[in-house]
Amino acid sequence: MIILLFGPAGAGKTTIARRLAGKLEGSQVISSDQFRRKVYRRLMREVRRRKGEGRYLIVDGTFYRRRWREELRETVRGEPILEVYIHCSLETCLRRNQERGSPVPERAIHIIWKEFEPPEKPDLKINTDLTTPEAAAQRILDSIRSVIERDHKRKM
Repeated sequence: MIILLFGPAGAGKTTIARRLAGKLEGSQVISSDQFRRKVYRRLMREVRRRKGEGRYLIVDGTFYRRRWREELRETVRGEPILEVYIHCSLETCLRRNQERGSPVPERAIHIIWKEFEPPEKPDLKINTDLTTPEAAAQRILDSIRSVIERDHKRKM
């Protein structure tokens, strides 16, 4: 199963991905933070390479362009996918970014925020201004079963 966590930089995706991975046996995390150049090309190549290796592949990235999310769906076609839109206020993103060990340039946060193309129908929306990372991970865990059941019904 593919679990896509996407949203603006500083929204809490990586923190939630780590919590989730700690609760899901057989999970692996691929984060866009691992790549500096040609981020989505390299991330997609890594997803293709690792797809099917573990029970759960958690993909963590801004994916602020719809076309990148569509490309990921194509890349993992045939696998169940849970799309989780992680979001919060711009002020929260900026504050959290400053608290990071290696902050993203503030200008980049503003650009991503301004150009973000929100999803039309994500499987789950989590506002991290209102939800702790632990509660967010639990909501995702609770949603996994329904996505697996949905995918099973489609294949019948």
